[in-house]
Amino acid sequence: MAMSLLMGLRRLPGRQLQMSARWRMYSSAKKHDTPVMEVLGSRYATDEWTNATPAILDKTGRNLLHQESHPLAILKNLIFREFPDFAYYDALNPVVTTYQNFDSLGFAKDHPGRARTDTYYVNESTLLRTHTSAHQRQLLEAGVAGDTHLLAQAKNRLAAPNNERFLVAADVYRRDEIDASHYPAFHQMEGVCTFTHDELRRAQAPELPNATQLTDSTVIGASNPVQAEHSAEDVALVAAHMKRTMNNM
Repeated sequence: MAMSLLMGLRRLPGRQLQMSARWRMYSSAKKHDTPVMEVLGSRYATDEWTNATPAILDKTGRNLLHQESHPLAILKNLIFREFPDFAYYDALNPVVTTYQNFDSLGFAKDHPGRARTDTYYVNESTLLRTHTSAHQRQLLEAGVAGDTHLLAQAKNRLAAPNNERFLVAADVYRRDEIDASHYPAFHQMEGVCTFTHDELRRAQAPELPNATQLTDSTVIGASNPVQAEHSAEDVALVAAHMKRTMNNM
């Protein structure tokens, strides 16, 4: 299971969309009706972008993260326990919008990840998530708006009632060729932690053991700039906190 952790200053995001997802194709009796695909109980119109196959859609209902004796579930729970002050999400629907998966994260319109050769599309505006980051903005907005329906899906909700800090564990899908290190369905975990300016200056990640050394080859420059809303001091504090948090796991 791959894991990433995102930490940043709290900002108010914009809008949210969410969908749902098991597979079945319906042929309409009317000649000119649009074929419909059913995924996990919800129906979607198909179009020329549709390339999600029955073999892939059948994997959406396996729920390996909820099988307590499965290695993935064991690893998920071990990581959850490392973050007792985070809310936990492990049952979010794998069908998301292109806005959630790409636009909300700043993907360019011509980014190769958007291609039908890389991503499983239900239709032009809907797809199987390619990463857990597809839920970042959705969950941050839910916290700001007080979306009780979405917030109620969190485990350990009282630790971060407004999604100030959350982990997302989920199955993700990419059109990879199967080999020793690639498979079209796999799992990720996403971590997000937000701070106000005052919280950031008070925040202290645990000290690293003496034997632990941090190396960092990150280069801040034109191709990897600091966001205009953040000062150099903010970035340094967040980066140090994130590195220490990850290295203490």
